[in-house]
Amino acid sequence: MSESENAKKLFFEALALMDSSNFRDAELRLRDALRVAPGQVSVLTNLSIALMQQNKTVEAREYAETVIALNSKSIEALLVLADCQTHDENFMAALATYDKIVALDPGIAEVHNNRGIALDRLGRHADAVDSYDRALMLNSDFGNAHMNRGNALHHLGRQDEALAAYDRALALVPDLAEAWLGRGNALCDINRPEDALAAYDRTLALSHDLAHAWLGRGNALSKLKRYDEALAAYKTAVALKPDFAEAWLGRGNAHCDLKQHDEALAAFDRALALLPNLAAAWLGRGNVFHDRKSFVDALTAYDQALALDPGLVGACIGRGDSLRFLKRMPESIAAYRQALKLGGDPESIKFYLAALGAEPLPAASPERFVANLFDAYADNFERDLVENLKYQTPGLLVDAIKRHVSSTALAILDMGCGTGLMGELVRPIGRTLTGVDLSANMLEKARQRQIYDHLFCCDLTQFLQTQDKIFDLAIAADVFVYLGDLSQVFPAVRRSLRTGGLFCFSVEATDEGDFTLRSTLRYAHSIGYLRKLAEQHRFIVETIRPQVIRRDAGANIDGYLAVMRSS
Repeated sequence: MSESENAKKLFFEALALMDSSNFRDAELRLRDALRVAPGQVSVLTNLSIALMQQNKTVEAREYAETVIALNSKSIEALLVLADCQTHDENFMAALATYDKIVALDPGIAEVHNNRGIALDRLGRHADAVDSYDRALMLNSDFGNAHMNRGNALHHLGRQDEALAAYDRALALVPDLAEAWLGRGNALCDINRPEDALAAYDRTLALSHDLAHAWLGRGNALSKLKRYDEALAAYKTAVALKPDFAEAWLGRGNAHCDLKQHDEALAAFDRALALLPNLAAAWLGRGNVFHDRKSFVDALTAYDQALALDPGLVGACIGRGDSLRFLKRMPESIAAYRQALKLGGDPESIKFYLAALGAEPLPAASPERFVANLFDAYADNFERDLVENLKYQTPGLLVDAIKRHVSSTALAILDMGCGTGLMGELVRPIGRTLTGVDLSANMLEKARQRQIYDHLFCCDLTQFLQTQDKIFDLAIAADVFVYLGDLSQVFPAVRRSLRTGGLFCFSVEATDEGDFTLRSTLRYAHSIGYLRKLAEQHRFIVETIRPQVIRRDAGANIDGYLAVMRSS
């Protein structure tokens, strides 16, 4: 057999081996063919492909470049070169190579798909969508292109379109793990954590070692406030990928939500050691320091977060909060206004500004603000109130109530019942005890006490308007600090009370008009306002007496304890 015939035999044997994905043996045959007949372009081209398939990217690139030097229009060699450039994360070079291929042959769907991936990695997500669309025009059943299109749309914030793209990919390739992962990420971003969790679990059933799916699972579980499970998911993610900064960030956020501040800081620090420019980790550090009331340190962390990502709304709000506590009011107002410009929740931010005198006085705290505040506060609520704030209002109110009732069989309404501190004290004089609160987490704590006959998670005034002469006693301990205008509350309470029923409550005290909103984000009411409302709505004032109701920032907070009777 001649050398030419031997080289041809080896070449065709290599092609057969490549068809069966035996790239190692194909490489050996092609190297033998080169030794017999050096410089054969077809042999060099296929050797570069066989090497690329084995992730031997350095040699693959060398052979591809040799081919391109001999034939600049070799699409196969250009494809290998682009793959090597993508593998090396040299996406600008890969994009340029894909553009050369498109110029030679615009009809290869895979090229447009891979070009889109390079554009995505360069942050050019809209251009990536266009490239994926070209791929799909050539092959509408290209599952990976639908999936990649979903990823680009996800990055653009077009989550409904992203979900449609993932669904199309999965209709074509039901076991495409990365499409289930993308679907979970999109669902998590539109605050559908239960659905996201199901998508992540499907991903992990297909590819159990996919660190990004464990990260997503942790994020979804955190949104569901299932923090112990979230921490377990993050732990698995970092076990699979120890340098996974985003998973350390997730751990930090979960520990922060659990008020486990030391663990949170350690996780944020680990994330920043891996990725120093991770703005969200600086935000997390700021939140930890804010929770610890270390407002100067919090401000430093928020400033660092904003230096890295000027559009980070959470850091702007945290900055405003820290400056407010530091009594740097003009700067706080500026920070809140910046958060508003960046798309922060206008209702909450305008409420903060109103507390600083920079917006009109609202009638009440935003419902979402109160619910979120106490959902986050539930686990530490009682310890903080009793140990740190010296909170005595429930006991003082009960003493006042007992001076005006003789029955121990009252139908009692605990308005803004929280975790049940008040309810526990009045239960001995109650035939029935009903609690109402906006915070589901606080109500769960109250439910665990097993002292309430009924618990409702809803707006207080709306609840009262459905009750007609049901209760003998309505109590609001430290509730009206979140309601300024009480003109709707008084008639609603009166409607719910039987004739002669008691209305007992506490407020913070002010001499400024009817009510005011303080920089603490709590309302204070004047005694004149309380007496005026009592007269308008036919309550007999049994007592309104001054009382220190708690401490804040080392100072006593003056308030009033009121007992009124429905006439």
